[in-house]
Amino acid sequence: MDAPSPRRFLPVLLLALGIAAYVGFTRYKASLPYEWSGTVEARTIEVGSRVGGRVKDVLVREGDRVKEGQPILVLEPGDLEAQRLMADAQVRQVEAALMKLENGARPEEIAQARARAAGAYAALEMSRTGARREDIDAARARVAVAQVAVDKAQLDMDRVRRLFATGAISKAEVDNVDAAQRAAAAQRDAAKSALEELENGVRREELAQASSRAEEARAQAKLVVSGARVEDLAAARATVDAARGRLAQIDVALAELTVKAPRATRVESLDLRPGDLLPPNGVAATLVEDDALYVRIYVPETQLGLVKTGEKLPVFVDSFPKRAFEGTVQHVANVGEYSPRNLQTADERAFQVFAARVELASGREDLRAGMAALVKVAHP
Repeated sequence: MDAPSPRRFLPVLLLALGIAAYVGFTRYKASLPYEWSGTVEARTIEVGSRVGGRVKDVLVREGDRVKEGQPILVLEPGDLEAQRLMADAQVRQVEAALMKLENGARPEEIAQARARAAGAYAALEMSRTGARREDIDAARARVAVAQVAVDKAQLDMDRVRRLFATGAISKAEVDNVDAAQRAAAAQRDAAKSALEELENGVRREELAQASSRAEEARAQAKLVVSGARVEDLAAARATVDAARGRLAQIDVALAELTVKAPRATRVESLDLRPGDLLPPNGVAATLVEDDALYVRIYVPETQLGLVKTGEKLPVFVDSFPKRAFEGTVQHVANVGEYSPRNLQTADERAFQVFAARVELASGREDLRAGMAALVKVAHP
């Protein structure tokens, strides 16, 4: 009987080798870590000025690292400084007016107001009392003197008329004596009127007028002593607040003329030059927080359990293929993306992914935003 030919076992051997290779490859593939690709990203900050204006000076260049609060560029003030001077003067003016209301009248002003009121009441009492007996007697004496002057002027007039009739004097002398006689009569009539006024006393209208002036002076004295009303003080304080607010508003605008870095960053783009115009709320420069780099990856739903917040994962980039950068899972999204309407099978559920953010704890000096990155996770 012939021995079996080796060729008869060749298919079996090949099949066994194939099965062994498949099993080995399957085990090798199962031992490989999961890989999710992403991009190195960095937070950017767009800085500018709310007031805008013409660029006066640019203090940094693209690529420079800036500290927190470091000026980046300065705008021309225009008329803001003049507006501040006027606003400051207005504040001091209204503050002085408020202080005057709060302090009230000075002692000298109070004494003056009271003295005016006392004088007005004294005049009122004088009007009510009427003229003194001495004043009336003096007025009567003036009437008597005036009457004597009239009598003498009349005698002189009679004499010159007789002389004129004989031709002893001229017509001009007669006219002079006549004028003197009429002047004496007028003075006598005035003296009589003054005497009648003293004897009759003050009229009711004048008495009422004097009483009104006295009441007005007394009310004015009370106002001076009482000081400002509550409403006037409130209005004055509101005016002061409005003036201070306007001054503070201008100070804020002046501070906005200097664009500063809000924190330690690197200048990514800055295209402005002295003389350029920056519109209000316009972007002056873009800053990159390259000390807070991260990679955003998208994890399939079937592998979501392998990624947990706080877990440390290695991150690789093409520029340093053999170097693993340390990363920490900072956040995993609660809502999936690119999900089909009906998730019925495991293969379909693999299409749903969840965004995860891996913060880089190392390599901040070597990594740059925009680099392609690969995050690896070992099989459980």
